[in-house]
Amino acid sequence: TSMYWEALPFIKQLNLKRDFKSHKFEIFKNEEIILIITGIGKVKAAVAVTYLFSKYEPEDSDLFMNIGVCGTKNRNIAIGTAFFCNKIIENDTKRTFYPDMLFKHTFEETSVETCSLVINKEDIELEGQLADMEASGIYQAASVFLQPHQISFIKVVSDYLNVEKLSKDKVSELIEDKTVQIISWMNEVKLGFSYERNILSQKEQEILNRVIKNLKLSYTMGMQFKQMVTYYKLQ
Repeated sequence: TSMYWEALPFIKQLNLKRDFKSHKFEIFKNEEIILIITGIGKVKAAVAVTYLFSKYEPEDSDLFMNIGVCGTKNRNIAIGTAFFCNKIIENDTKRTFYPDMLFKHTFEETSVETCSLVINKEDIELEGQLADMEASGIYQAASVFLQPHQISFIKVVSDYLNVEKLSKDKVSELIEDKTVQIISWMNEVKLGFSYERNILSQKEQEILNRVIKNLKLSYTMGMQFKQMVTYYKLQ
């Protein structure tokens, strides 16, 4: 998260403890989860992600999530709605990034546009349905360490580009309302990542990897193929 008030519901729900060995950024963790508070803005966020993965080397079975509040121009979207971001737009450069939507989820999907400055007016032109200040920086930094399917963005609508009216307590309240849903999805993904490792033998995994290589499947197609074989074996 970018702010402590976004992190607070997860710190409480997951019983995360402060890592006092980290002096550059606030980090909270338990045996399975590490949460870093990046600070506001895409540059700070990118630096924080790089710091996190330099300190804790990620594995293939790890999931990285950026969770936080966002604004929108669309007043038909209710405050408190949670979105899974399927497209990230960088406002400054107009570059676009697409997280790999490999796992099923229960959230609505839409695009988010990352802006360098706080937007407090509705007449500004935005291509994205949502507006934040970190997503593009986080995606670019995380992509250095992780595969696209390991990176996810969940944004909760907090305002109609009038962020000056938003209190810290309101931020925590909006995130807290979605905490159980988000954690449940995290656990489902964790189970999905563990299927192949726990169900398939080493020889079966070697055979699958050989088939994937011979068929020249993309990473996403390879993951889907392994899941299908795993489900078949479970049946």
